[in-house]
Amino acid sequence: MASGRVPLAAPDPTLPRVAVAADQNLVAESVRAALLHRGYDAVLVRWPAVEDPYGAAATRRRRRSRRAVGPPPDIALLLSDLDKIRQVRGAQALIGALDVPWLVLAGVPRGPAWGALYERGAGLIISTDIGLDDLCGYIDDLYAGRTPLEAGRRRELIRAWRAFAQHHGELAARLNTLTGREEEVLQQLYQGLGVRTIAERGEVAEATVRSQVKAILRKLEVNSQIAAVAAYQEVQSSAADRTTERTKATAGRENGTDG
Repeated sequence: MASGRVPLAAPDPTLPRVAVAADQNLVAESVRAALLHRGYDAVLVRWPAVEDPYGAAATRRRRRSRRAVGPPPDIALLLSDLDKIRQVRGAQALIGALDVPWLVLAGVPRGPAWGALYERGAGLIISTDIGLDDLCGYIDDLYAGRTPLEAGRRRELIRAWRAFAQHHGELAARLNTLTGREEEVLQQLYQGLGVRTIAERGEVAEATVRSQVKAILRKLEVNSQIAAVAAYQEVQSSAADRTTERTKATAGRENGTDG
């Protein structure tokens, strides 16, 4: 009995085989389906789990990503907002694990997150705000070896990433020196609680909490509770999308692409 499902046409042998990866499964599946419809032999690649998004070990981890059985891809496509460190680390792991030209569609503006992936070996990074026709054009261009980003601008983005990563790592290292109770107090300060309320909740004297706050400021090398909270927020929910003044100035002129 016929199933009624319309079979997909055979892939166009003149088009590259494309591996598709995204940190949201539905996005990956939708893009793969669109590429299949255009004649590409598109396969899914699983997004890696990054257990330690702030540690150096995350960038060294090179797990082979699981993909569909068949010939290796000619090119890989990665889609992510890249506005969280764990997304950047996951993207780095993917690019390092699959040695093919990578086209990245990034949700954040040009800045350190782009530099992180260029440093890892991405071929071209563009904005997610493009249509399917443009996407196919970029895939074909990258497969043919055409990458419009100038080497100088690529180096600038990589330098921005390295500066960001160093700063972020230093903050994370300082936070790791806090005791469990000090971290709990800092979390409560982040939630907007005052010293008196924190003391009441912990059933301790205000002087005890003030002493813990002083220890937090000393370990984080900051001079105020506001600065301590800002450091905590930056590490816990940090976005790697800070742009340099130069890249900000050029981004608007290029319609969200590198070329």
